[in-house]
Amino acid sequence: MTVTEPAGISIVICTFNRHDLLQKALESVAALRNPKGIPLTLVVVDNSDDSNALPVIDAMRERLPYPVLGIAAHPANISVARNAGVTAAPDDIVAFMDDDQQLDPDWLAAVADGLTRFPHDVLFGSVEPILETPDKADATVLSLFSRRLAAAAGTDLFAMGAKKTSGIALATNNCVFRKSTTLTDAEPFDPAFGNGGGEDFDLFCRLQRRGRRFGWLPSAKALEFVPAKRCDPAYLERRFYAGGQAFAMAVSKNSPRPALTRWRNRFKAVAQLVILGAAIPLLWFKGPSARRQLRYRLAGTFGKMSFAELEPIYQFPTR
Repeated sequence: MTVTEPAGISIVICTFNRHDLLQKALESVAALRNPKGIPLTLVVVDNSDDSNALPVIDAMRERLPYPVLGIAAHPANISVARNAGVTAAPDDIVAFMDDDQQLDPDWLAAVADGLTRFPHDVLFGSVEPILETPDKADATVLSLFSRRLAAAAGTDLFAMGAKKTSGIALATNNCVFRKSTTLTDAEPFDPAFGNGGGEDFDLFCRLQRRGRRFGWLPSAKALEFVPAKRCDPAYLERRFYAGGQAFAMAVSKNSPRPALTRWRNRFKAVAQLVILGAAIPLLWFKGPSARRQLRYRLAGTFGKMSFAELEPIYQFPTR
């Protein structure tokens, strides 16, 4: 692949009833340093039932030095929102950030440099959490809401299979696509994942199957706000359960033999459950933190075994 300076970058932000956070996200885009004058377009997709973020978007237009496209996407489904953003994005380089994120002032320079240095189809930036209640954040929370990797820029990343990159999740929060090689399907993000999450992981599994390359770009930094509700053990259990479901569904769907792979994953989950069951007495007496970790691991394992529809975690206020 020939790498060149980006002619323009579209930044897509999908939002759902989080006006204050959306405003901070947009302010961080306004504060980006742009020494090369790269044209930017902001595509803000309001996925709320009544399009209540559109007035917020309109109010921010005067404060932003870049064009802003405010569009409504219905029904409330994160895949529907992401697909609408892809369709509206005018540039071949499409970056996604979440509405609870803030970009580092040098993010744009880092992305432009990465796009010219590395041939990858998708680049993933680093993410650090901003914790509303730091005292409630254990290692699980820090891992779940951050993206850290002790590797050099340009290191290849993998979503699934034997080479799967351990320690980080490949997700759309702070990542950059070359649209012409990645976002080519009529619906890049499968609406079947839209209420439970995993639509981005499903896409990355599909792209990896097609031979697309993913790269690490740690200098493209973002902060992510983590409210107290997302540190609650009950929420985290539901999230790990939904994550287990989405992982098993995406991996099997993107394998040569989906049904066989799905059953193989279930049998693997049963084996994991047996191992965890044997460790329960030891972990249980190690204290509250160890018991919480055990609950999360059990939830994820049960999710992989599940026959039920995806857990609808995006239908709750913690979205």
